[in-house]
Amino acid sequence: MLYTDGLIERRGEDIEAGLDRLVQALLDNRALSPECLADALLDRLGVAGGARDDIGLIVVRL
Repeated sequence: MLYTDGLIERRGEDIEAGLDRLVQALLDNRALSPECLADALLDRLGVAGGARDDIGLIVVRL
């Protein structure tokens, strides 16, 4: 998975909180296909409808 900082960074919040949120979302949704996982991550991290910062996300299963 590759992503830009807009996926996890929030104003007034430590970066570790965003990383923890991402890790937990990945663990909870690890059985999904890459496309469904990307959608689930965007939804779970609260940016499915867009955000103030740019967001890039690439999910590949090898």
